[in-house]
Amino acid sequence: MVSDAASLPQNENLRVYMRHSIRFDNPPDGDYGPLLLTPEGIEIANRIGRDLDIPIGNLYSSCVKRCVQTATEIAKGAGITEPVVEEVPELGHIVGFDHASKDLGIGWYQFFYGLERGDMSLTGGTTIEEASLPIIDRIFSLPSKEGALDIMCSHDSHIVILAGMLFDLKTGLKGENWVGYTEGLFFYGDRDDFTAFFRGHKKRFKNFMM
Repeated sequence: MVSDAASLPQNENLRVYMRHSIRFDNPPDGDYGPLLLTPEGIEIANRIGRDLDIPIGNLYSSCVKRCVQTATEIAKGAGITEPVVEEVPELGHIVGFDHASKDLGIGWYQFFYGLERGDMSLTGGTTIEEASLPIIDRIFSLPSKEGALDIMCSHDSHIVILAGMLFDLKTGLKGENWVGYTEGLFFYGDRDDFTAFFRGHKKRFKNFMM
C-alpha cells in the first residue's frame, strides 16, 4: 500500500477501497459481525490518517461498525475533528456467498478459491465477474471530491474479489495469500476509464465489463 500510494498521480480524483483495521478475534459462536477494532487497530487507522500527504475527500463504509470506525479514525488522524462517514450497504454485501454457504455448505476460503479459478462447483454458480461488477459499479457511482482521496472501507472479501478480477490474485483453500488488515486497492479515473493499483502493480481499464 505504501509503494502504491507513492505512485499515485497528483491532481486526480483518487479513491482507496480498503479492508478495515485490526479487529478482535472471532467469538466461539462464529458471529464476527459485531466485532469492533482493537486498540491497536484504532491506532493503526489513526496513524494512516496522520501519514497521509493528500487531503481526505468523502468517507464511505460498509454498515459494519468496525469499517465505520476505520474510516472515522483515518479522518481523525488527518485532522478532521468530526468526520461524517456514509454507510453504504453494497460495501459489505458479497454476491453469491450466502447461497454457496447456507444452501451448499461451501466454506469461506473455498468460495473465493472457486471464484478465482472459475470453479462454479465451489461458488454455487457465481462467477467472479458477477461478484465483482456490483463493487466496481458502486465505487464509481459514489460522489467524489476532486483533488482528494476518498476513503471506502470494506472487508477482506471485497478486496480479494476485486484483486482477483483486476489483478488475477489467487488465494488458497486455507487462506494463503489472503489480504491483510487495511490492505486495499487505489483507483483514479472514471467508470469507463480507470487505473487501479494493487501490491505494486498498476493497470488501466477502459470500458471494463460495460
